[in-house]
Amino acid sequence: MRKFSRVVFMLFDGARWDVFQRLLDAGELPHVRANLVPDGRVRRAVTAFPSVSGPAHLPFMTGCFPGTLGTPGVYWFDRGVQDKHSTGLAATRSYLTLYKVSNFGRDVTPNTPTLAAAWPDARYVFAWYTRGSPDNALLTRWTKVTSFVRGLMTRDWLRCDDDAEAAQNRAIDMGGSFVFSVFPSPDELGHRFGPTSVQAEAAYRKMDGTIERLFQLLQQRGEAEDTLVILSSDHGLSTTSSHFPLDRMVESAFGTTLTYRRWPSPLGGFQAVVLPSGNGMANVYFRGDGWDKGRPDAAGFSGFASDLLANPGIDHVAWRTTDGWLRVTGQGGAARMREVKGGLMYIVEGKDPFGYNPLPTTMDAETTLHLTANTPYPDAPFGLLTWARSPRSGDLLVTSRLGYDLRDWFEYQDPRGTHGGLHAEHSHVPVLCNAPLLEGPMRTVDLYPTMVELTGRLLPAGVEGISRAV
Repeated sequence: MRKFSRVVFMLFDGARWDVFQRLLDAGELPHVRANLVPDGRVRRAVTAFPSVSGPAHLPFMTGCFPGTLGTPGVYWFDRGVQDKHSTGLAATRSYLTLYKVSNFGRDVTPNTPTLAAAWPDARYVFAWYTRGSPDNALLTRWTKVTSFVRGLMTRDWLRCDDDAEAAQNRAIDMGGSFVFSVFPSPDELGHRFGPTSVQAEAAYRKMDGTIERLFQLLQQRGEAEDTLVILSSDHGLSTTSSHFPLDRMVESAFGTTLTYRRWPSPLGGFQAVVLPSGNGMANVYFRGDGWDKGRPDAAGFSGFASDLLANPGIDHVAWRTTDGWLRVTGQGGAARMREVKGGLMYIVEGKDPFGYNPLPTTMDAETTLHLTANTPYPDAPFGLLTWARSPRSGDLLVTSRLGYDLRDWFEYQDPRGTHGGLHAEHSHVPVLCNAPLLEGPMRTVDLYPTMVELTGRLLPAGVEGISRAV
């Protein structure tokens, strides 16, 4: 097996694998084809759930699922903290402001794998998570603020990709054995204009030039043959045309509800919390008998779930049952599932809520992936169960149908793209690599151990993915 001395990992935030393939087939990405997909076929992986930036970055950087690491969404609520404070501000976690993203590294479960564990001299560009590395390893600690504020003000997110490329080049010149770079434009342009819009597709064409210049730089340095280059994404997006006011429906059923960014927002006395992530999924929390009493009895959720599913904007509703199962209801039926040693149990009640052909009652993780990877809901049972591992995940999980999102309050732009859910449009992401990978389905969590193997490093303990190196 060919061994590489360096990795350049490019996270093309919000990129859809099918858009890459379509532009590649049309001959519009010649440098991507020449350097990363010489056979003309973009490999496809299933991202982690929830399919949102931040949590879905972690599989690449740790080889673990977000739920394992305690990050069930971009927004989540801490029942224990709420019990000790008079307002919901202290208990509500948000990672979507530039100064609050610093909480991300502190929130991730301690003693879990990191990039630094395998590559101590790793360098980062626009990264959310740098645990184990010195402060100066993040080359954009201050310039990210300038770049992203300019993007928000001008809507010119392609310039942010220019900033990412310049910082990536500096990292390569510094000689680190791993460079992790985030390019934000597909996500931002996909939200603003739609994931298949002309504006969003311009980001893919721009990336083709970035790849050309990257390999020119590596050739000039005599490092092209020794550098593993991987380009992937944390999630895709689907087109949004309608907004569903989930928080209003929860409030009408349970009382005063706290929702991030809805004004006026109750500071105390609320009975429920609704926190969408990517706008396509939401963690919902209920006070029940008290925030300090733990999760309320889930028996009362079935009626409310039916009420939710009567709306055209709702796709699935899931909650933990008192006997340890995760129950999922959808437009077509219901199923219950739980993790067992070596895999999971999956029992359909009536029709399968994901429309799957009959699945084995007990499956290992690889079988689940292989049997569902090409469906409209790839790897949904396993993804949901990994989300449910986190004690911070909602009492109720709600996902939206294609064409809808789960918010109707103010955002700095009217969203035309949505992600976060279980749909293939959200879950299927591209994997472009200058080294051969095993055929067959893969998860994004598999790329960490793959990179470890291809660089001859030691695999840290606790990694959940499996290597796909040939």
